[in-house]
Amino acid sequence: MLKKKKDFSSVELYIGKGTRVKGNLEVEGSAVIEGSVEGNLNVKGELVIEKGGEIRSKDIKVGNLVCSGKVLTETLTGNRCEFKSSGEFSGNIKCKILVVEEGAKIEGNISNTVDVHTQDKA
Repeated sequence: MLKKKKDFSSVELYIGKGTRVKGNLEVEGSAVIEGSVEGNLNVKGELVIEKGGEIRSKDIKVGNLVCSGKVLTETLTGNRCEFKSSGEFSGNIKCKILVVEEGAKIEGNISNTVDVHTQDKA
């Protein structure tokens, strides 16, 4: 059976398996993480954390999040946050829409808020 190729044409930042990044990241578009990131993230588009990907951060701001990997943070702020069955999260979530698949592990507080990027402009 052939594996479906991933389409990264609309992705502005891709961190592959085996790659480790330390430092704060700001992305105007979307980002895909298959490796590991240690630092604050501000992703205006969609942040996808693939299975095996890991983020350790104090603060993460996203337009949308799809998490199949592991996230350890104090605060995650976004419009829509989706945790797949393999996703793991520890921290506080502030988002409009939260989607959690059966099997995902979430530890922390959850609250509804306004769009993260409109908050920055206020």
